[in-house]
Amino acid sequence: MSKSMPYVSTPQDLVTTSEARRDGFLAIVLRRDMESTPYVNQAKALWAKLKATTKCAEDILKLEDLWPAFLLAAGYSVKAQGNMADTDKVRLLEEFVKRVLGPLGGKYVDEIVYRYLLSLGEQLGGRMRNAIGNMAREKLSQKIIAQLRLNSFPFAVHLAGRKWIDGTKCSVADERDTKAIRWNNGDYQRMLVHNANIPGVSKNVDIVVFNKATENVDARSLAPILLDQKNYVVMGELKGGIDPAGADEHWKTARAALDRIRATFKKVYIAFIGAAIEKAMAEEIYTQLQSGLLDYAANLTNDNQLFAFCDWLVNQ
Repeated sequence: MSKSMPYVSTPQDLVTTSEARRDGFLAIVLRRDMESTPYVNQAKALWAKLKATTKCAEDILKLEDLWPAFLLAAGYSVKAQGNMADTDKVRLLEEFVKRVLGPLGGKYVDEIVYRYLLSLGEQLGGRMRNAIGNMAREKLSQKIIAQLRLNSFPFAVHLAGRKWIDGTKCSVADERDTKAIRWNNGDYQRMLVHNANIPGVSKNVDIVVFNKATENVDARSLAPILLDQKNYVVMGELKGGIDPAGADEHWKTARAALDRIRATFKKVYIAFIGAAIEKAMAEEIYTQLQSGLLDYAANLTNDNQLFAFCDWLVNQ
């Protein structure tokens, strides 16, 4: 087990505390509120438009620009709509009006908006699954950047669709939106890329540190580095879900990915960072640390462990 893990001396040290779990759930609730605002505003805009331009349910058939919203309210996803001819859309909406909205009389507007919100809720669920992963990535990036600044290592961050930004000009928003970080820790150049598609692993790896940097971090630019195993320094899995009910499943998914990394790479440091770590899971992780299967592990909700991990990471 790495000597650079001062805050992990027993399996219990890795277990997520009830206080950390509560704070994690609160953070997700606040993020959900932020992510849901555009959907709520869309529903309010739809309600206002219907009130201003329709007198009965049949009038919605005249609002062709809003057909996607009406079909969504009727239960047809955006993907399904993409495979429909306009004639099919008209027929489906006519049936929706006849069978569902017409019998409601003047309450048709509320019915459309309620059903529209239900469908938007499904979209929000998918968005939140991505958001939880993004929250973990954002937190880790911010901690790594803080460690680089503390160590006075020159660094730059790469944002999606943009070029590298010098660390001295990196804003708080840039830290959250970081796709990659490159730095120089003295004698060595390093580049961390989030969610890199690694040949031989058959999936994206959450955390990958290379000993070379590129001018861009798209697939084409990374290809020469990805194909040479000598360029890999650290690879790891990052799981941001806080719900203890899903902890075992997250660990099984991460463990399978880490096993594939071990099978493909013989000389690379392997790490695991997770937010929801329960007792049995912590014991297994600790056993892997002791045996050398894992080089580093930390609980995402424990700042001391996370900063220690970042210190270890930027110095590899």
